[in-house]
Amino acid sequence: MLPRRPLAVSLAVAALAASATGCQDDSPPAHVRGGSVDVTLDDFFIAPQRIRAKPGRITFHVVNRGKVGHTLRVKLGARDVVAIKTLLPGGSATASGTFKRGNYKLVCILGNHEDLGMYGTLTVR
Repeated sequence: MLPRRPLAVSLAVAALAASATGCQDDSPPAHVRGGSVDVTLDDFFIAPQRIRAKPGRITFHVVNRGKVGHTLRVKLGARDVVAIKTLLPGGSATASGTFKRGNYKLVCILGNHEDLGMYGTLTVR
C-alpha cells in the first residue's frame, strides 16, 4: 500500500497551481468599437476575456505580452473565423473576419495553454 501523504501533497499542489493560473474575468465584457478590438495574450490568459460586438467585420489587434509564444483563434464550432499564428514574446499581428450572430470561442491552440486559462468568448448580437 502506498503512503497517502505524497498523494495528498500532490493534490494540494495541483489545486494551488490551478487556482494561480488562467483567467476568470468577472469584469464587464469589452465592446468592439469602430469595428476593431485590442487583444492581449499573456501567460496564461487572454484579455479581454469576454468581448461583445454587433454583426459585421471585426479586426483584432493582438499583442503577446507573455514570456512564451501564443496564438489566437476565434472559432465557431470547429471552424476558425480568425487565425493568428504563433506570436513570439513582444510580437503583434492584426487579422479580420466577418461575424454573424452567435457565440464564438477565443483560444490559444498551443500545448495546454487553453487548459491553463487561455480562452475567452466573443458574443455577436
